[in-house]
Amino acid sequence: MDNSKTFITVAEIENVLDVSESKAYRIVRTLNVELKQKGFMVIPGRVSRQYFNERFYGIQNPDKEGVMAQGIVVKIWNVKAGSGTRSASAQISDSIAYIENPEKTGYSLDITSANQIENELTYVTNDIKTVNGLYVGGRHITDISHATEEMMQVKEFFGKLDGRVATHGVISLDEEESDSKNAGKLMLLLDDLMQKVFPQHQVVYAVHTNTENLHIHFIINTVGLDGKKIHMDNKFMKEVFEVAVNKYAVTYGFTPNETWKKERNVDSMPFAMRKILIRKLIDHAIEQTDTFDAFIAYLRTDGLTVNVGKQVSVQMEDMPKAIRTGQLGENYSIKSIQERLVTKFDPFRRGHASDFYEAIMPEEMARIVPVRMKKYKDMSQDEKNEVLHLLKLKRNPWQESFRDNWQMQKMADDLNQVAYVYKLVHYYSKGTDSSSDAKKEIIDRRKDLGAERKELRYLQKRYKPITDIYEEMKKYMVRAYLYEAYGKTDYIADFMKYKELSQRLKTSFDKSVEEVADFVAETKAQIFYLKQQEQELSKQYVAIKKYAEQGKVQSLADDYSFFHAIGHSEAVYQAKQYGIYASDLKYITPEDNKDIVIRVMTTPDMKGDKPTITSAIAVMKNGIIVREISSKNMGDKKFNQAIYEIQEEYGIKKCGVVKNMVPRNARHV
Repeated sequence: MDNSKTFITVAEIENVLDVSESKAYRIVRTLNVELKQKGFMVIPGRVSRQYFNERFYGIQNPDKEGVMAQGIVVKIWNVKAGSGTRSASAQISDSIAYIENPEKTGYSLDITSANQIENELTYVTNDIKTVNGLYVGGRHITDISHATEEMMQVKEFFGKLDGRVATHGVISLDEEESDSKNAGKLMLLLDDLMQKVFPQHQVVYAVHTNTENLHIHFIINTVGLDGKKIHMDNKFMKEVFEVAVNKYAVTYGFTPNETWKKERNVDSMPFAMRKILIRKLIDHAIEQTDTFDAFIAYLRTDGLTVNVGKQVSVQMEDMPKAIRTGQLGENYSIKSIQERLVTKFDPFRRGHASDFYEAIMPEEMARIVPVRMKKYKDMSQDEKNEVLHLLKLKRNPWQESFRDNWQMQKMADDLNQVAYVYKLVHYYSKGTDSSSDAKKEIIDRRKDLGAERKELRYLQKRYKPITDIYEEMKKYMVRAYLYEAYGKTDYIADFMKYKELSQRLKTSFDKSVEEVADFVAETKAQIFYLKQQEQELSKQYVAIKKYAEQGKVQSLADDYSFFHAIGHSEAVYQAKQYGIYASDLKYITPEDNKDIVIRVMTTPDMKGDKPTITSAIAVMKNGIIVREISSKNMGDKKFNQAIYEIQEEYGIKKCGVVKNMVPRNARHV
């Protein structure tokens, strides 16, 4: 980017930010509107380069353009799922592609500097890689080249695919600290920061060297491995994120951001307690009034400063600044308050808890009767002779019998579990016997279940001011009954309080104690029922997914994934678990590429003095081998990566398999 010019053009913004022309024009218009509001003159189609740098990179030194404001700077924005074809997956993929764009490095870093940085990162548990001079890393990501797919798997499992799909951020260093040798320390800073702030979330990050300020981009999956979604507001940024960034900046020898250290006018009461107090004041005002104007007037008589516009803001005397009621929760927005006033005498709105889970139980398909070895003294002479012969060969028949019994029992347990999974697949696939259809049906049911539970949670929040009165009444219920039924005068105060609260329910909301008690019990029971169903659905989904990935229910799928069609993992699993080493020859025909056939040959092999399985894959075009790989000369991780590379190179998505077993070469070890 040429900093010698006063203005930056649309074309430059396209190149620097890697965005479309229309997006670049929108950025220019937005920045020019901001400048105009500040009283500056603007020129259509271009914008002040200094202001652009300040808004995107935190550069704001008027004496020297391109110099970072004193200390480290952070910029964060949300990536949202678009409409139409702009799915969550596409948005994440585009964001990751942008931060991994090798052009953003500015230049290729040589091998010497690469080794220096990698030496600094030897104690980092994550894989650190260099891609075309770009340093990339990840957290909770097994393969960075498939980060999008791994993030989407987490989102799909928890049914959270809409709204904010990712958080994109950039951390920039002061220009004086922007030597490329600091790339390693910047990555360590980011890794520690994510461990501190978002330990359960998947992250991909990359160092860029294409500006005067060394900076690192990071993409965070908004849905964590625990199913919780990120919520970052200004308060979180100021009190958590910026504090953590400054802490690790000092740890790694960078200049902290001084502006974040400025003392702020802090509320004497914790914000959480402040919100509870204001909610109670609002609830009481709604209880005492019937119209919105009367509600506002009542708050003001309670000593609150109230401003009404598109939102309602309130401020108590000892508060440093006002807050909008919408910050107190969805039940306290201006629309919700108006609705509560209008409907407070209406009967309770009831929720539903439908049946989503099918109770399918495992059946015993196979049962193993253990073969017990006799004691030596109880054997016949022929049996004793056989035992002595085995012992002479250094074989222990009692140990072998125990091992064989264990292996047979393990195989029987697996068979029973596979039969159970078949039943699950048959039911949830609605007769198609497709494991993918079954998993999709469970995911859809979980979404519908989640919608019902969300509605019930909303009703709990909506009627909380009413149910809170009932919960308070429960404290006095027993003693009030003892006074009323048996004349226990010691409890007259409890009886009067109970009667007062009962009258509040009737006068303010036209509800009896019995109505409220019934609503509370019913709603809790419905939520509990849905929660238990969700847990069982999750177990069933995991069972299908586990056995499908191990290849044990592949025949149920309408189509094979390429990785599972190869079958190497399944062969290794059979060898390790059961000691079965079998030859296997198959031909894979991709549906999306009719020009090629993939031959897969799996054979028993020896690695050192231990038996193993070797798979050789050959890509054939018109009968000629054009590419060949083998697991014999590479580890499992590299072999799996090579399979993914073939899949991407030839655009393989769905495929069919012609399989020929070679039983004469099968052996049991």
